[in-house]
Amino acid sequence: MSETTSATTIASYTMAIHMALEANGFDASEVFRAAGLSDTPSQDPLERYTTAQMATLFRESVKSTGNPAFGLTVARFLHPSNVHALGYALLASSSLRDACERLVYYFRIASNQGVYRIDESEDRYCLVLEEIADGVAYETIDTWNAFVIRVFRMIYLPDFAPISVSLARPRPEGYEDLYTTSFHVPVTFDTTTCEICMDQAVMDIPLRGGNREIASEHDKILQSYIAALDAEDIVNRVKRVILQKLPSENCTKQQVASELAMSPSALQQKLAARESSFQDLLNQVRKSLALDYMEQSRVSITEMSFMLGFNDTSSFTRAFRRWTGKSPRDYRREKGVE
Repeated sequence: MSETTSATTIASYTMAIHMALEANGFDASEVFRAAGLSDTPSQDPLERYTTAQMATLFRESVKSTGNPAFGLTVARFLHPSNVHALGYALLASSSLRDACERLVYYFRIASNQGVYRIDESEDRYCLVLEEIADGVAYETIDTWNAFVIRVFRMIYLPDFAPISVSLARPRPEGYEDLYTTSFHVPVTFDTTTCEICMDQAVMDIPLRGGNREIASEHDKILQSYIAALDAEDIVNRVKRVILQKLPSENCTKQQVASELAMSPSALQQKLAARESSFQDLLNQVRKSLALDYMEQSRVSITEMSFMLGFNDTSSFTRAFRRWTGKSPRDYRREKGVE
């Protein structure tokens, strides 16, 4: 799992947590206050909570309910509208394959704590969710996977059951039967990724509620919100400026802040709120580019050093050794790049 300092989840998702607590006789407002969150989140998809905030809310919820499978309870109260246009687009999908592909493309509207991909074989179609943020609550993953199955039952068959389900969480001793009941199949725990595997034969069956025109309109809304999220995300904005300025001598916090029309202290505060810093992002961008350049034999190590904004080759070599444990030349030799 790689670290994503800007991982967030749509705030309206927490409405389901609030309802699940209240429906089971717990004071939701008290739990939300203990987590430091408002219990009346906006429906605006641009209002987001960080991974740490979501983990704290679920931790307080589990502590209050005494139920380590609380995420499954939340899934029953999570309505497609709680994830805005993504939920409506899923409901209008023309097939289960169509719905899964939307999850791959647009999941970041709901959360960018993980990414979806599809793994296919002749008889199996697997929707794979990989966590890319550190500190994601187990209950978050439980909720989302159970919700996906619930949506599939809404748009396909009420008793739909996947072939298999795998969850990247420890086995909840004594609560396994709740997972079997929720997914209609025994669940495998402690896996590296979360997988919902289905029969290929059902993936392209036309869905009675499918409507390409409605789905397409919601796709357009999703695309506009993704663009807005990117524009609002200070981490991505800083990374873009770093990429532009790295080859020059102007890639400093002061210069990047100036480019973004803010003071260095304001930039520092905004990044700290996203559990990041200018130096962290500079190192991330440099490392990512360095590993890419390493695969390109035409780029010399000296050229690489200056393209990444280092004053000399030795400074780059020290940094590369911190990132990988190897010198640039040893790394290339192991990769077979001459």
